[in-house]
Amino acid sequence: MRAVTGASFYAPVEGELRELERRLLEVGRGAHPVFRDAVAHLFTTPGKLLRPTVVFLSSRFGPGEDREVVLNLAESLELVHTASLVHDDVVDRAAVRRNIQTVNAKWNDDVALIVGDYLFAKAYALAAVLPKPEVIAIVAQTVFALCDGELGEITATPSLPTEAAYLDRIELKTASLYAACSQGAALLADAEPDHVAALGAFGTSLGMAFQITDDVLDLVGDEEDFGKTVGHDLLEGMPTLPMIYAVEERDGSGRELESRILAPAKTEQDMRALLAEIRASSGPERARQRALAFHDAALRALDRLPARPERDALRDAADFVVSRVR
Repeated sequence: MRAVTGASFYAPVEGELRELERRLLEVGRGAHPVFRDAVAHLFTTPGKLLRPTVVFLSSRFGPGEDREVVLNLAESLELVHTASLVHDDVVDRAAVRRNIQTVNAKWNDDVALIVGDYLFAKAYALAAVLPKPEVIAIVAQTVFALCDGELGEITATPSLPTEAAYLDRIELKTASLYAACSQGAALLADAEPDHVAALGAFGTSLGMAFQITDDVLDLVGDEEDFGKTVGHDLLEGMPTLPMIYAVEERDGSGRELESRILAPAKTEQDMRALLAEIRASSGPERARQRALAFHDAALRALDRLPARPERDALRDAADFVVSRVR
């Protein structure tokens, strides 16, 4: 059961999504019992499935009609996404995601690392049989980008990044995957080059809007709605765009707020004070406006596509990304 139901943008591809959900639950068949249990744990609540929805909708803009090929791409990229989350949760020592225990919390870090590797291997096996080498390359390049973004994040000297550095990081960690979904599907469907480019631009902007919104919700969201611990980035001393903006507005006193944000060990009292201070600043609202600017760029990219129900559905998906609470 998807974490978001009833959204209109799912309707044109409901059949494909149901088949994908079935396939995801089958990923662990014939594998080690712990991996089978982990797959059941991960995919019983598979999340919003926004990325495969983008795959299926984008594949409608070309004459290609090989449903199996498109399903393989959607499953491959969703497994890449899930594997990266499993590994991220180990790095972040996260205990909850989508309102359920993480793999590392339910089992341990060693199991989580191997489960993530297993998922990556399954993703590569699906990508390897795709009929277009350029799409296989896109899947591989996306994994490189995810790894580069994560390594850049965890090895960086503790400091407040510039807005540009933050945007570069989230383009690697988040937007690259959305771009792979839209561009890869369009290529598989033999869409016109201009439409492939438009869908690639749409995916990048959509991913940027998604991550900035996620970072805002990490500070101002309701923990039950959001599905994971609020304030996690702040607790870990990992500055995000609303924090960057909050420090910027402090003028001479910004350095003191920056040092408190970057501090690796924070008490519950520290967290409460910092969350209250950042929420009272213009940081979250400025970041929301930045997310809306990427949303608008995504819609402009869609204007380059022919008018059809799938384009309307992609517009609705972009609207959802910046209006969601989870």
